[in-house]
Amino acid sequence: MDKTLVESNGLNFEYILLKGMFFDDRKETDDYLLCYSNVIDDYFWNIATLKTKFNKEKLENLENEFKMINRNPSMYLGKNDINYENNKNLLLENNYKLHDSDVYMELAEDVPIDINLDIKIVENDKEYNDYMKVLASAYNDSTENPDENVYADSITECYYKAIKNTINDKSHFHIVAYNGDIPVSVATLSYVDGIAGINNVGTAQGYWNKGYGKQVIGFTIKKFKELGGGVLTLNTEYQSKNQKFYEKLGFKERFVIEQYMK
Repeated sequence: MDKTLVESNGLNFEYILLKGMFFDDRKETDDYLLCYSNVIDDYFWNIATLKTKFNKEKLENLENEFKMINRNPSMYLGKNDINYENNKNLLLENNYKLHDSDVYMELAEDVPIDINLDIKIVENDKEYNDYMKVLASAYNDSTENPDENVYADSITECYYKAIKNTINDKSHFHIVAYNGDIPVSVATLSYVDGIAGINNVGTAQGYWNKGYGKQVIGFTIKKFKELGGGVLTLNTEYQSKNQKFYEKLGFKERFVIEQYMK
């Protein structure tokens, strides 16, 4: 696989890194790559990226693939793809709506990050429970300050199981930071053969704007280098405060994708 992060392989990067945790299988043709989860029906983990110029027939064929796995159609379009305008118009004409615009980013420079929290890689039930407690707080729909929590999303039972199943599997590193005895911030690093990705970044409500997330990312970058380095990626909301946050930590924008749902 080409280890250069570009629009054509962004979803493939995600699949390779998150297979066994969030993704279970994929189907690829000359026209599309469809990645999906058998247990999580969230649109993030059941999605196709369009690889060629689509028409009504191709779209219907792909929609049938979604029906076969009992999932709602969800499509990625790369903003710089040569077929972007054609495929976007086709989706809009067929009752799709723009749901999200995300930016794929890659670590491009070293930024010194001081770490004074006690940060651990989850290895036991207590640390797992601490990790999930923070994640559930960070992603909860009922936030103490919704304007500051762009990760507002419910954490379902499936997420708990998916994460627990990957503890100590040597590809996924679930990281939890403590301020004293209190778990305050988390992230997950996935690493496969020189390709790495960061996800599940979050800080518990009541502990935002204290630099805890920055320290967790710093620890995560250090772990990535210890594993051998390579390409470290993440994606987040395009032109959000999160993108600005990651830019300050050495990540650079590589491309933007739009997600359309029916």
